[in-house]
Amino acid sequence: MRLKDKVALVTGAGSGMGAAIAQRYLKEGAQVVFADINIESAQRAAQESGASEDMWLATYINVGSQVDVKNCVEQTVQKFGKLDILVANAGITIRKPFLELTEEDYDRVMQVNAKGVFLCSQEAARVMSTQGGGAIIHISSTTSILAEPNTVEYGASKGAVAAMTRHMASDLGGMKIRVNAIAPGTIRTNLTGARLADQGVMERESSLTMLNRVGETGDIVGPAVFLASDESSFITGTHIFVDGGYSVK
Repeated sequence: MRLKDKVALVTGAGSGMGAAIAQRYLKEGAQVVFADINIESAQRAAQESGASEDMWLATYINVGSQVDVKNCVEQTVQKFGKLDILVANAGITIRKPFLELTEEDYDRVMQVNAKGVFLCSQEAARVMSTQGGGAIIHISSTTSILAEPNTVEYGASKGAVAAMTRHMASDLGGMKIRVNAIAPGTIRTNLTGARLADQGVMERESSLTMLNRVGETGDIVGPAVFLASDESSFITGTHIFVDGGYSVK
């Protein structure tokens, strides 16, 4: 088991990529906090893992609130005694043409996707710095570097995540805290399911990749385990694209 005796906190763990990562971390031997703004979803995802309750905690988090983030990290340490791994996965998107985006739309996405990553990473790093190190993994996106229609606010937020990854890695390296990002392409999740149900959209998204398919949540799990494990002990500041070759096609 590659994460035995590690403690991990995964945000947005109630569904999609977050749930898949958190469940796999349990199988790899970690104790895992399933944190989500929907506590019922977090509880369900944790129970579906089949792991004993002493191995996991399901809890509420609003990643855009410093108070909520601090409380979540404190709960993690209170239950498991430490925090070795953070996966800052929680995110939202609003698909609108640029001229239809409102200030409220922009602020809402940045609050979750960018500020949320900042707050969670900072609070986790405060704990990790007292333990002799840790691993922080940000979930970015191909939109951090590639333009797509109707994703201005989302691309801006994920571009911020990519930049924060590099700068945090620089600031935290001396504390033996590694910071890396995973940039998924189109992944079939609860957020994309409705759009991908359109056959035309599915065919278009698949054709953009070298593998002629969209990604599944399981495709993100392997890189997330690797970056959390000691196997990646000399890797920090990276931005790993998991997109079927879309970003280089």
